[in-house]
Amino acid sequence: MFNEKILSLQKRNLEMKKLCILLFILGLSFGYAQAQTSDTVSNEKNKSYPKREIGFSVGMFPTVGFFVPPNTGWNQFEDPLNHTYKIYRDDEHYENMYHLGSYTFNYNYHFSSKNSFGISLSWVGKHIDTYWIYTYSNLFGPVIFADTVNGKGWKHYFTLQGNYRNTYYRKNKISLYWGIYGGITLCVRDEDILPKRTISNIMGGSTSPQANYLALALQFNAFGIEIGDIYVFNMELGFGTQGLVKTGFKYKF
Repeated sequence: MFNEKILSLQKRNLEMKKLCILLFILGLSFGYAQAQTSDTVSNEKNKSYPKREIGFSVGMFPTVGFFVPPNTGWNQFEDPLNHTYKIYRDDEHYENMYHLGSYTFNYNYHFSSKNSFGISLSWVGKHIDTYWIYTYSNLFGPVIFADTVNGKGWKHYFTLQGNYRNTYYRKNKISLYWGIYGGITLCVRDEDILPKRTISNIMGGSTSPQANYLALALQFNAFGIEIGDIYVFNMELGFGTQGLVKTGFKYKF
């Protein structure tokens, strides 16, 4: 029964990931085609344009918590591409998770008609409800201790990133661009959802897992579109800490 539920969950996750990958490839192909047909920012590159912008966006399927340091008591079932999951075992063990996407504030400065640098702050919160017994073994196989987790709590991911963006098409209040982000994620976790001990070496030594930790954060936007001049709607397709699909609004000045 437990294996059937796991296989069903894995099948749904695989179908969702295939759809996201297809959207990503389509966006990348469209952006590349636009870049080939417009190697300059059309005839508007010499016109005046706002140099600064602030924005807010919401992203789907962010891959937060993907680069995790050791000694964190990492949950074996967690999948960064999941908005929700439910795991049940026949012996009444379970774990449920949900989150509502990523939320990002962004500032960019355009030092030319094509190029800009900026900074962003993002948040993702994952709510966990779990009853699970973690068993730990050393290099030679036998179980050396077990730890029961029974509680509810949050995993908060705060991400600070710098970014570069290239606008390769700009005309009639429509802009097309791509961009890349890099920075640091701070994960803050409630202790009620963590095991009290975790393995610290291959011989079976144990230690308390880190409740908070820092991890590498990356985001690549393969294709972005903006509609508007001062008050702007935008959508992006990419992969990383801010999501596979992002939508939001910007104010340029």
